[in-house]
Amino acid sequence: MNITKVKYLLITGVCLLWLFTGCATRSEIKQFQQQMDYLTQANAKQQHQLATIDSLLQIQQELIRQLNANQEYNLQMIAEEMRMIENILTDKGYQVSELREKLEAMREELEAPRTTTTDTTDTTAPESRATVNPKKLFETAQLDYNRSKFELAKMEFEQFLGMFPNSALADDAKYYLGECLYAMGKYDEAMNTYLAVKTNYPESELIPSALYNAGICAMKLDNVPRAKELFKELISDYPTAQETAPAKEKLKILGE
Repeated sequence: MNITKVKYLLITGVCLLWLFTGCATRSEIKQFQQQMDYLTQANAKQQHQLATIDSLLQIQQELIRQLNANQEYNLQMIAEEMRMIENILTDKGYQVSELREKLEAMREELEAPRTTTTDTTDTTAPESRATVNPKKLFETAQLDYNRSKFELAKMEFEQFLGMFPNSALADDAKYYLGECLYAMGKYDEAMNTYLAVKTNYPESELIPSALYNAGICAMKLDNVPRAKELFKELISDYPTAQETAPAKEKLKILGE
């Protein structure tokens, strides 16, 4: 039996006993009544807390079920990203056996809990390069960029441009490549990459932003004449672009 209920019954019994024996004063009866009220409230509060805990446990169980359901999908995504990284390293000629061994160890560790099938996975490995999805490769590179993994993202965007130069996402990849170089502090390379967006993709909507960023790179390199030239080109060729206003502000700073 609940301890609170036991106390409540005992006090009630004592109170009734005093009443029947006529030995309790009014103040004592009032005190007993207050104690019983307190215990009643405490018991109600305890019941509410137990109900809350039960509700939280149900939520926790539901989250665990959802995590178990998503685990397989997440492992597949990680394995796909590792295959892309390996392809990039191969195409770029990187000889990094230690990294390759780590990637292989990670893959084996990920696949260990799922080795209930046959050992036919090795027969499909050589086909991984042929099955690279351009959209997935771009999204992987973009994700690495957003995670500030600029060196890795740079290699992935270069891989994308090498494999899919005519893709509808090629201008985006070129622009992001410039962003990676800028984030790495390679302003000269970044400027040339931004300018290549206009040269290689003359219909791209990213040209105004690329020109503006190229001008910023020129400022970083203390090449004021080149920065002025790029900002003026942006203002002249794309007067309605949203980058035009900040380009005018930069010209004022540069003394124009």
